[in-house]
Amino acid sequence: MAICTFCDNEMKDGVSCNGHPLKISGELYDPIRWGEESRSWFMQPTTRCGDCNTPRGGVHHHGCDLEQCPRCDGQALTCGCFDELELGEEAPASTVS
Repeated sequence: MAICTFCDNEMKDGVSCNGHPLKISGELYDPIRWGEESRSWFMQPTTRCGDCNTPRGGVHHHGCDLEQCPRCDGQALTCGCFDELELGEEAPASTVS
């Protein structure tokens, strides 16, 4: 089991994480959705993310290997921008499933 610390859902259940903005270093950024990345590190987007199983158009669960950082465009897991990541409060949760 891998529980997402931001939405409390099981990452492999095939539901999107919430769509709240991400607060990185005090600034808000919209999360990059699966299939909307500016570049692909590993593969072309498929119907579901190969790591966190979010559907195409959904928000990756934070900590997913394929999530792109909206601040630096790097791999979110390793870029360092997410070291102080918080959820913003302005956006409603995603309804993609």
